[in-house]
Amino acid sequence: MTPAFLSRLKPGQSRALAVALAVAAVAAVAALVLVPTLLLHKRYDTAIEELTDRLVRYRRVAAQAGELAKAVEAVRARDSRRHYLRNTAPNLASAELSEAVKAAIEGNGGRITTSQNAPPRDDEAFKLVGANIQFFATTANLQKILAALETQQPYVVVANVTVRPVNAFRGFKPAPGQDPELVVQVDAVAWAFPEAARPAAAAAAPKPPQKS
Repeated sequence: MTPAFLSRLKPGQSRALAVALAVAAVAAVAALVLVPTLLLHKRYDTAIEELTDRLVRYRRVAAQAGELAKAVEAVRARDSRRHYLRNTAPNLASAELSEAVKAAIEGNGGRITTSQNAPPRDDEAFKLVGANIQFFATTANLQKILAALETQQPYVVVANVTVRPVNAFRGFKPAPGQDPELVVQVDAVAWAFPEAARPAAAAAAPKPPQKS
């Protein structure tokens, strides 16, 4: 049944209305097809742009591989391990530090009175080993001892230094031309690599059967 308003239209108006309805239908169909396609293309374009930018950065990093390899070899050639204590076991590392400090003191005119190791503690990826040593030394010898500690390998850092004069409360005066001795107490620290963990299989090995 034809609607009343259509029956009142002239032939030219009917044709124009039909054309408009056809165009609207085509536009609706085109919108249903084109809009998702355009959105999908935009998504792909964004992804391609991001991947292209990432590829450019990766190529830039890859181009530096030769220089980075040379830098790694240069670091290896410097043998950075020589700056750390050779021993990794806590007791051996503490003994190694004590011997290094004692050698610097006794090799430069100092006389050790007491020596005590501090418990090792974690310092990021390394073990921090410490020793507290008290000794007698003149001012000139003390300068040599501190210089020896700071320049030797492995690296030894003097964390604290306490210096007191000998017989300060007795009015002691050294003989003319004689350098008076000082009572020196130093806290020295050095770094060691962490001790390698024991294999779990060895720790969990079964005990041999006991004879009945």
